[in-house]
Amino acid sequence: MKPTSLVVSVGLVAAAAGQAGAGGLTLPGAGAVSTSRAGASLAAADDGEALVINPAGLAKAHEGTEITVSAAIISYAMKFTRSGTYDAITDSGAMAEDHAYEGQKYPTITNAPKPPLGIGSYQPVPVVAITSDLGGAIKGLRAAIGLYAPNAYPFRDMTQVNGHPFEFNRNFDQPPPPTRYDIMNQEAAILVPSIAAGYRITDKLDVGARFGMAFATLKSTVAVWGLPFNYQEWVKEDGQVKIDAKDSWIPTWSLGATFRPVPAIELAANYTSSIDVNAKGTATAVTGPNVTIGGQPSGLFPVTGANAKCADGGTMTAFKACASLAIPQNAQIGVRYKFFDHAGTFRGDVELDLDWENWGKNENNYNVVIDAQASTLQSPDSGIQLKPSVIYHGFQDTYAARFGGSYVLPAGGADLTLRGGLGYDTAAAKDGWERVDVDGAARTTIAVGAGYKMRRVEINAGFGVILEGSRTNARACNPTISAQGCAGNNMDQLQGDRTGPDPTTPLSSPIQQAESPVNQGTIVSHYVMFMLGAKTWF
Repeated sequence: MKPTSLVVSVGLVAAAAGQAGAGGLTLPGAGAVSTSRAGASLAAADDGEALVINPAGLAKAHEGTEITVSAAIISYAMKFTRSGTYDAITDSGAMAEDHAYEGQKYPTITNAPKPPLGIGSYQPVPVVAITSDLGGAIKGLRAAIGLYAPNAYPFRDMTQVNGHPFEFNRNFDQPPPPTRYDIMNQEAAILVPSIAAGYRITDKLDVGARFGMAFATLKSTVAVWGLPFNYQEWVKEDGQVKIDAKDSWIPTWSLGATFRPVPAIELAANYTSSIDVNAKGTATAVTGPNVTIGGQPSGLFPVTGANAKCADGGTMTAFKACASLAIPQNAQIGVRYKFFDHAGTFRGDVELDLDWENWGKNENNYNVVIDAQASTLQSPDSGIQLKPSVIYHGFQDTYAARFGGSYVLPAGGADLTLRGGLGYDTAAAKDGWERVDVDGAARTTIAVGAGYKMRRVEINAGFGVILEGSRTNARACNPTISAQGCAGNNMDQLQGDRTGPDPTTPLSSPIQQAESPVNQGTIVSHYVMFMLGAKTWF
């Protein structure tokens, strides 16, 4: 019996975290300028980055046509040390096995990804936009078309154990990664082609709207329980699943406004809709040698025809898979104060933005289906179809505050703009629920940058760090086959009372999953960001 469904959503949550605004699982800002201000640009955005930050800012773009090419280049350093030790292996078969790692402390696992389009561990996250006043056809109107990716880092490689890559079913004396039930490998990307417009209704009021049709791709690998009560986490009773899924039709929209009661003050607001993701793809599965049904060799076989829930046409090497999740709505408000010199020339600004993201709606859990059934090799057509699974993350609403600004210095016929910002985001994960498949930590953002503006070209660069420190999921619970659950008296806690995720067994309903928390331990993490961009207008 092989619970394969966990893998579909584990990577997808990071891949599809498509809110551009900021807090929670995504990072502040978009591109070089706003990220250099720690995301405090809701009112200040006035170029292609406004496509992402606040479409009302497009109304302030240059006359004529403006082209913005910008990126935040991000690396995420993270390591996890699971509490406790490897359990002793009690063979349920005829022969006992001893492994040197039994009883040893779990090793620290370090994230060591190599993004496919990155430079080492650094991944560029782009914003490309063209804005135009359409030749002045409609006074006060600026239209834009562009492409962006949310500031996020959905790449994971958690397979290195004591410097050696882990290979499933290769060397059973090698200690397996203690992170394997959460995530092993992950590569994901989301791009959001968008159109937008900003319109100046009066000298005091700008409004804007954006509509995008995103698409997401995902590849990830996860280990799962191959037998329903594998409390000892014996790798021979594990399974390993790889997923390749995508959603090419994800609508998203936002509305924004900027109000200037006086020339020196701007008030801004932006709302971004939720995004409903329905990804489809294929999954491949490998079982450990001790995964049996009634002592008989077993495996997974495709479910096809009318019984398929995702799509027909699955094969032994490519089961059909699907997953659904909601990326929550978010909203921001901000206030900006602008400085002018005695001649009325703009010289700088400061801005404070507040952000809310609705991650707490239904705790943002994920529903997953694999069109497969567990059967013996002798009777592959008479198995037990895998049930839909719910992947629990225990999210909550997030809130953020960002303070940033700029100062403009004349530089020999050009302008040198210095930027900086500070930000704080509350944790998306509730106490005890932080995992390594997605980043749910509270964070502090520190960023600086500069821009050099010439007659027709502006170059922008910046640097930032996001500090998350060390967090511990402290839960002294290690169930065994003779002492199950964390409620005492050999009983599991009810699903809604648990603190932390458990391995998934899709032959059981979601509310009947065995309690065996896998995220107890300490996570240490931070981000490093470089920003680079350019724009021109004509």
